[in-house]
Amino acid sequence: MLIYDDICSNWLVRSVPCNITVEVISTRFVFPIFLSFKFLRRLLWFLLTFPKHRGSLFLGYISVLIGVIQPKIIVTGADNNTALATFAQSHPNIVTIFVQTALRDVAGGFPTGIRVPNYYALGESEKLIFSSLQVQTDIYKPWGSLKLGYALAEPTREPFHHIDLCFVSDHRPEQAALNLPILGQMIKETNDLLFKHTCKYAEKFGLTVRILAKSREPVWHEKERQHYERLSHTYPFELVVAEKSSEALETYHALFASEVVINNASTLGFEALAIGKKVLFGAPMTAGLIERWGISVYFDQVPRLIAVERNNLLHFEEKLNILRSLSVAEYHRKTSETAQHLITQDPRNPPHQQLQEVIRNHLLS
Repeated sequence: MLIYDDICSNWLVRSVPCNITVEVISTRFVFPIFLSFKFLRRLLWFLLTFPKHRGSLFLGYISVLIGVIQPKIIVTGADNNTALATFAQSHPNIVTIFVQTALRDVAGGFPTGIRVPNYYALGESEKLIFSSLQVQTDIYKPWGSLKLGYALAEPTREPFHHIDLCFVSDHRPEQAALNLPILGQMIKETNDLLFKHTCKYAEKFGLTVRILAKSREPVWHEKERQHYERLSHTYPFELVVAEKSSEALETYHALFASEVVINNASTLGFEALAIGKKVLFGAPMTAGLIERWGISVYFDQVPRLIAVERNNLLHFEEKLNILRSLSVAEYHRKTSETAQHLITQDPRNPPHQQLQEVIRNHLLS
């Protein structure tokens, strides 16, 4: 079995049944070269005959790379990878599974017109995105979130204490604000205003605040903290970080231990909604943001109950007051159907167990 690309690769590897040989490769930052006669001979032959192929040089390199490994199954978290989709279409004998790991959009997050043979989606909504972008699939399986499934199944190493308001950050400290495109500016401004509202509300009602960091590299964690310290005007908060390379699930467990999850339009926000957490989405409060972001298919389904529709503090306060006053049973009654449509999560049969079964059944057959 081959795990292709870095995205979610550590979790995909853990989903592989025992006694199965696994190879992991990624071309995201490097071009892997195998020090084997077989690989070097095939690569040299392709380069020498490339003008006759009239195709993509990169796709040819991928074909040589995968051809040497000779996997029976390929699984990837890079669900919008055009090169792998093209390879899969020309190699139907290799079962290739594309696993969705984050929300998608119609504004550039997914290529138009590609074909992915097996797509394991967060929920049902991606069908609408695919229809809009003319993306074709042989098998479309809504199965939920792989990482959320692991987080629900595995206890945290150190339990988080309860927090009233959990803010999911969209701040990218590595990006210079002045150089952001229009969409980036809109996301940043909405994120910052939403956090200011959160702090003012918390101060008024004496509530605790937790931030789930966006940055995944240690070098940027402190920059992100400083950004929110400036916005909070000394109101206390705790920052929970997660490193891209680690298998830690701190952000999920911190989210689980929170009363209300406040976010722009984060995948984490929709994952929280899927498991019945009270969630408030801020993206609708900025006119034109959802349309420019290309995520209307999600927000067309989000109940008004959990959407901030105007950017003033009074409206935010009213929304949060109503949300917090609802009983858990009443909240579930109003949101559960939408939640399962957006992310089809079954705690009794999490995605990693489903993937293990698919792999096992294919190899045994």
